[in-house]
Amino acid sequence: MKRFGLLWKSLRDYRVAMVSIAVLNFAIALMDILIYPSYREALGDMELPAGFEGFLGEATSMASPEGFITAEYFAWIPLVLITLAIIAGTGAIAGEEGAGTMDMLLAQPVRRWRLVVERAVGVALLVAIPALLGWPGFLLGEAFVDFDLGGWPLMIATLNMLPLVFIFLGLALLTSALMANRGAAAGITTGILVIFYFVHTLASAVASLHEVRKLTPFYWSDSSYVFVHGFSWARFLVMLAIAIALAALAAWQFERRDVALGSREWRLFSFARRRHAGPEGHIPPSRHPEHTAGGD
Repeated sequence: MKRFGLLWKSLRDYRVAMVSIAVLNFAIALMDILIYPSYREALGDMELPAGFEGFLGEATSMASPEGFITAEYFAWIPLVLITLAIIAGTGAIAGEEGAGTMDMLLAQPVRRWRLVVERAVGVALLVAIPALLGWPGFLLGEAFVDFDLGGWPLMIATLNMLPLVFIFLGLALLTSALMANRGAAAGITTGILVIFYFVHTLASAVASLHEVRKLTPFYWSDSSYVFVHGFSWARFLVMLAIAIALAALAAWQFERRDVALGSREWRLFSFARRRHAGPEGHIPPSRHPEHTAGGD
């Protein structure tokens, strides 16, 4: 197998999604900057509900550049990137097993842990490239309108959201390595995403629950914090370390799992059949069709 072939395979497999999201990200970043002047006065005069102010994070006003770009861009673009990370992350292991191509990959002279690492790096690039292409959209928009934040803070805020996406990528790889079932892995990872996002959203809207936000990764990747207080290396590195730890656990689990037997799959019905069958798979006489009611 050619050098880093598995890494490039990840990019090839999802290149259409990557390009589409990159173009969308660039266009939305550009549009948000261009429309800001027309909304600034209206938003300045608008009194937002107390609950909605929590969605602005550290920004105090929707009319401010940091509040506007947080609400209109950084509040939901990470969710798009996380969705792509979950799809590609679960496809990297369980997807290959489900498609019957894992045996072919493992037949190559490459260790299992390296397979997971290369696929993880490939998917990380897959989501990082569209994320970073939002920044040229910001710069182009600032060439035409007055937006006080400047290119550097917007670049830092863009980088700041990547560890959040990588955490869910690591989780997708781990659940995929544990279950060998792409649907189950994607469902569990998406469920965890929904729970974290719901808790973060609810705690942002209810003042008495503000401290609960700290239990979710969304709080620690808040872009408005970067705009108001500057970049935090501690937040960035801790979240990145969590993402790397999840990917490492996925590699460790995949090393020790019997891929051929799919030992971590959910086999509820096969388990029931084994209980129904006797030794060596024979059906007990009492349950054989010839011994059921109506049989003679």
